[in-house]
Amino acid sequence: MTNRMICCLAISLLMGILFGKEENLLFAACFLLFILVLGIAAGRDRKKAWEKRSLSAEDTGSLRKAACCTAEDTGSLRKAACCTVEDTGSPGESAGRQEFRSAVYWKRGLYGTIVFRSLFCLLAFCAGSSQIQAQQQVRDSLEAVLEEGDQITLWGEVQKKEEKEEQYLYYLTDTQVAAEGSLFPCYGILVYSSNRHIRPGNILKVTGSYAPFQISRNEGNFDEKQYYQSKKIEFRLYAEEETLISDKECKTAAFLENLRQKFCRVYLRCMSEKNAGLLADMTLGDKSLLQQEVKDLYRSAGISHILAISGLHVSLFGMGMFRLLCRLGCPGKVSSLAAVGIAVAFGQLSGMEISTVRALLMFAVNMAAYLLGRSYDTLTALGLSAWIQMWENPFVLNYAGFLFSYGAVLGAAVIAAALKEPGGKEEKDADKEGFRKVLLGRVFQKRSSRENKDIERKSKECNSVWKKWAGRFWDSLSISFCIQLATLPLSLYFYYEIPCYGILVNGCILPFLGLLLSLGVLGASAGSIFLPAGKIILQPAEWMLAKSEWICRKSLKLPGAVLTVGRPGIALAVCYYVSLAAALYLYRKKGRKKWLGVLGAAVFLILFLRKPLQFEIDVLDVGQGDGIFIQTEAGEHFFVDGGSSDVSKAGTYRILPFLKSRGITSIQGWAVSHADQDHISGLKELLEEGYPVETLIVAEGMVRDEAGEELLMLAEDAGCRILFVSPGMRFGSGEAVFTVWHPQAEGTEDKEDRNGNSLVLSLEYRDFTGFFTGDIGVSQERQMVEAGRIKGWMEQKGIRGITFYKAAHHGSDGSNSLEFLELLSPEIIVVSCGKGNSYGHPGAEAVQRMKEAGSRVVSTMERGQILIRPFL
Repeated sequence: MTNRMICCLAISLLMGILFGKEENLLFAACFLLFILVLGIAAGRDRKKAWEKRSLSAEDTGSLRKAACCTAEDTGSLRKAACCTVEDTGSPGESAGRQEFRSAVYWKRGLYGTIVFRSLFCLLAFCAGSSQIQAQQQVRDSLEAVLEEGDQITLWGEVQKKEEKEEQYLYYLTDTQVAAEGSLFPCYGILVYSSNRHIRPGNILKVTGSYAPFQISRNEGNFDEKQYYQSKKIEFRLYAEEETLISDKECKTAAFLENLRQKFCRVYLRCMSEKNAGLLADMTLGDKSLLQQEVKDLYRSAGISHILAISGLHVSLFGMGMFRLLCRLGCPGKVSSLAAVGIAVAFGQLSGMEISTVRALLMFAVNMAAYLLGRSYDTLTALGLSAWIQMWENPFVLNYAGFLFSYGAVLGAAVIAAALKEPGGKEEKDADKEGFRKVLLGRVFQKRSSRENKDIERKSKECNSVWKKWAGRFWDSLSISFCIQLATLPLSLYFYYEIPCYGILVNGCILPFLGLLLSLGVLGASAGSIFLPAGKIILQPAEWMLAKSEWICRKSLKLPGAVLTVGRPGIALAVCYYVSLAAALYLYRKKGRKKWLGVLGAAVFLILFLRKPLQFEIDVLDVGQGDGIFIQTEAGEHFFVDGGSSDVSKAGTYRILPFLKSRGITSIQGWAVSHADQDHISGLKELLEEGYPVETLIVAEGMVRDEAGEELLMLAEDAGCRILFVSPGMRFGSGEAVFTVWHPQAEGTEDKEDRNGNSLVLSLEYRDFTGFFTGDIGVSQERQMVEAGRIKGWMEQKGIRGITFYKAAHHGSDGSNSLEFLELLSPEIIVVSCGKGNSYGHPGAEAVQRMKEAGSRVVSTMERGQILIRPFL
């Protein structure tokens, strides 16, 4: 089986998994197209092989003829023999018959190759589809009989143990769950317990409360269920009783766990808390000490990949051990097996993350190639490792780390190789020196061959230390550039933004990363024996981490440091990769480089293409609270309220990711009904983080208590314009016009009633009308009905019923009176409330009144984010 065939099988398995997951014929069509391309490639390869064979035959004939001509000098007998050979040719066959047989042989070989490859790819496609459906069926059968809060009992083996927030997390594998009188198999379970005496390898019986992982509640939000499924963990269990079935303990896992904890303690005692957590994550994969601020900083700067245990770590330990043993004179088999063992032990020490497993598999293939006397092919190893991981867990495709890990290797192995200038000496020089001269010289600057020769000559003459570090810097830039090309759609899909200076930041930090990791491991090892020695060794690491943070912060202060684009569609991402492949192909072809710039620009423009904007209202699921986003076709963006009383950091984890996923970089107007935390907590977080809000809109009669004043001061500090509005005022932009209905400038009778003094707005956009009511009660609704202004406005506009109504006070029985609802007669009423909230929202009586008014009632509690597009 050829090296290419392994990669083709991995791609076929991938398409089969996607088809089995989505049941979309598009993936089947893509697979058929892939088979067609594979057949064309097979024909081309077969033709090249046949031409090479024909040329070899011609060369053999020429040699024979030359030998015959040489024989003329040796005697007439040999000359006669040669003439006989030339006249007779092949015995019994004409040249035409030979050509016919050659054509038949070529076609038979071609058809056989195509059928062979297509059959194996079809088997891989079907295997992938059946594998994901089988695993999904196991999950569905268990979820069908369990509900949140159910008391269940399960059995399983402890694979890993973590300590987090005064709790212990145990990862159980090979589990059996007892439910409804039956045992259900389960892949993995996360158990929360206060028992610290459990060890990896123990077999437990656990009874506790079932808690499923949450799905994404809004666009762009974190999907907890998808994340843990990619790690083959089905649900969490809050343990109430644990019984030890077997005290069998995995000595290796226990030793590595103790070693990891000891290393973490050394970091904490020898370094600052921030850098200790950072180095523990980089060297041990321990994220329990990593501060969220540092994690966000590295992600925004474009270097979050250095926090993952990957190929660099495996090479540092595995390949380092292999070379050391070889230099000590150990046999090759012993050295390679010991190196693989050390690499696997490090993988277990760091938690065996998906990127670590990928690196370990590729390293094992490398060592196997060495033992068998074969050459190592990166794409073959990459395809084989991808096949193994996808077959073991098809849901790994949902994990960003898996996609980034393989995308980065493809960028470094494929794109970097393609950007090398084709042709003899230059390509060899690029292989020898790193292809920085070719990449930077040919892509960014157009140099002549003579200038390139001068560069080569000068680089050989100059061997100073700073030149070597400059070379490493350019190599880092080149590799970072290629990795960015390969992972750009992934960055936008998962993080919605591009760190514009990420290549430069990587170029500054990556050359020192190997040294930093070496110091980290060496310092922790020395500190475990003699703490002062660890402090001495870890001081340079502390300094390097501080400088890395300084570089990241400075890069984010540069103009245009982060470009928020939003999440691209799958089709656009596919177009990007197809265009990128075409650009690389044209770059490699002589005479076609003039199209490289045009196609390269098209590659990036594809990511910024978006569908035409539509008018829409998105009622976000922020838990027990309100958060309503409004967008017009002209690209104007408004927000009404934004907060939660039961979801921590709703602004950071629910509102802001939604805005970024849409590529929205600012809000023109943000209206606040009143200053309760379930309406403003998210807005305050965004203002503190510096998210641009042009105008803050509040009622002139709002309660100016401590919470209200704090919000106004925060808005002023953030540079917001504050607009105070009162009944009768109209504001907006373009076709979107808001009208204020409540409260009066002097407020209601109860000046301290925040809910009663909520800002009530209506929105008009073409034929659409909507009402946003804050937390007003029945008395305020009655006042607006008796005033008659709403009725007069509806008669003047010819409105028989409004389109949208945000249920007052989260659907409370003390609001949403039938009289008010019948006046507005809304088509759809949206209730924004949290699941299992302590207030009992929405109230049964209120929902009944909404239905009596002839409205359709939906809630974020049941459906998550609710999208309304009235002009489809």
